[in-house]
Amino acid sequence: MSDIEKYRAYWPYGSKQRVAMELQYWAGARISDTRKLGPGHVDGDGWLNFVQQKTGSEVSVPFQRVLPSFAEPADLDHLMKAIAAMCSEENIWLATQFGTMRSEKSASQWFAKAARAAGLVGRTSHGLRKSRMILHAENGASSKEIAAWSGHETLKEVERYVRGADRRKLLTPSVLQTGEFL
Repeated sequence: MSDIEKYRAYWPYGSKQRVAMELQYWAGARISDTRKLGPGHVDGDGWLNFVQQKTGSEVSVPFQRVLPSFAEPADLDHLMKAIAAMCSEENIWLATQFGTMRSEKSASQWFAKAARAAGLVGRTSHGLRKSRMILHAENGASSKEIAAWSGHETLKEVERYVRGADRRKLLTPSVLQTGEFL
């Protein structure tokens, strides 16, 4: 079972911990950015928009719109179910029990604690960002497409992260290309 599957099995839909993981994983964002996100960050065209705290770069991730071919619709479905199950009208999806935004440090510690509770020792929110970029690479996204999704300023930064992509998977034609299951 993968770390993502373990986390999902432990934290049910409706928990803030589940929304945190799904939001970070889908957006490929840092915890410093996901802690601020809420319904007001989704525009009329269905993009999830935010400005990265670290770089000041603007990022737009598909949210309620047609997805690029390399995206994983099931992951977006998990996020939508997690948000819907919260049954709340909060302006920030990861708000504290008092309805306030978590600080960057407390959000990071809170998420690490949630990962440990799910049996994932030594796992951080940044690993989700890296996993999203690797998955996009394995699904055929170009470095420019990955950079657009993640908000990276240079392709050199993206290349550093996607070195972990499964090279055999990168070279194996997908069912979409061949029409046959391999």
